[in-house]
Amino acid sequence: MSARGYARDLAALRADLEFEIAAVKRYGRMAEEAGDPQLQALFKELSVGETGHWRGLRRTIATVEDSATPVVLFCPLCGWQVDFGPDPADGATGKCPMCPGRFALRLDAGGDWTLERLAP
Repeated sequence: MSARGYARDLAALRADLEFEIAAVKRYGRMAEEAGDPQLQALFKELSVGETGHWRGLRRTIATVEDSATPVVLFCPLCGWQVDFGPDPADGATGKCPMCPGRFALRLDAGGDWTLERLAP
């Protein structure tokens, strides 16, 4: 999956990443301010968990942005994966390996990949 064609996905992932970063900071501050040792431990544990989410989201974003990762969309007819390979051009064609569906890959105005069904 190259970054081109995944505008909405990347926007959502980046928003989630911002949330996780803010949560790590918030839980860290709450742990510092908590007077109860058990409450401190809980906030620290939550911060560690959010840190894991933060790292996972960064890895996912890097994968989406990597032009070597293939563009794979789901066949709207049967739900199987249609692989267009890495960094395809607008208009690239592909066939579902499980059903007779044939598609052209289109880049919509919002910057996302869509599938246009082609005649059999």
